[in-house]
Amino acid sequence: MLFFDWEYDFCDVFVTNVLFVYNVHMVQYFENDASQKHKPSTISFTIQDHAFMLESNSGVFSKDRLDTGTRILLEAILENESSCSHVLDLGCGIGPVGVVLGTFWHCDLTCIDVNEKAVQLTKRNLQKNGLSGNVLCSDGVQSGTYDCVVLNPPIRAGKKTIYRLFDEAMAHCTNHLWIVMRKQHGAASAQDYLATKYSVSRVKRDKGYWVLRVSSDDVV
Repeated sequence: MLFFDWEYDFCDVFVTNVLFVYNVHMVQYFENDASQKHKPSTISFTIQDHAFMLESNSGVFSKDRLDTGTRILLEAILENESSCSHVLDLGCGIGPVGVVLGTFWHCDLTCIDVNEKAVQLTKRNLQKNGLSGNVLCSDGVQSGTYDCVVLNPPIRAGKKTIYRLFDEAMAHCTNHLWIVMRKQHGAASAQDYLATKYSVSRVKRDKGYWVLRVSSDDVV
């Protein structure tokens, strides 16, 4: 199954379909491609009246802006979660979740992404915003415990990968896992899957995105 980001215009979707039919591989943001040209840029955004600026580049997730799902996710977390001490930003991209939560919560941060360029950008963006953290290049979480795990899953990686990330995150989570997904990208199915193993609630629904809060049965 091929997943699309409907924020892209019709031309993007058409080209993606054509390339898929002819079996031409397109580099995804969760892959490493040393041949990609560097196109440094900056993105800026405001969360709860606080202005942020991050470095970005080609070959990373949402390179031109804070994507809508991440914004909705961050707003839901800040509205519904008490300040946490140990935060994991799983699939961190260039680091907006870590930067925002680190700024508001003054917490210990761990940021993980499979994309090496994204990892280097996250390191710089934490430093640029006066923060520090453990930033790792890894395909998932293998160690540590966290009272808040945040995940905007890589839809194009496929359901098997996404659900593996859910379970890995919960294996290292002592409180809440926060997830954002579009309804049309399988949010309802993801909620059903998570409900077979954990306690899950839909905290917010906005612009087609669902924000899910997941916890173990013994966590209130």
